[in-house]
Amino acid sequence: MEKKYFMKDVEKMLGVTRLNIFYWEKTGKIPKAKRTPMGNYRYWLKEDVEKIKQLLRD
Repeated sequence: MEKKYFMKDVEKMLGVTRLNIFYWEKTGKIPKAKRTPMGNYRYWLKEDVEKIKQLLRD
């Protein structure tokens, strides 16, 4: 099973705030996060975070 990166993890990895991530999702700049069945928390897999990093560089 792959490691799940939650909002706090992704904030630190990208060096941005959660508001940035919410805005980028809302405007379609980055793909929407997956959600946990219990609690509906956002999470990303490693390849998702890498894809977001690449999108932000472009």
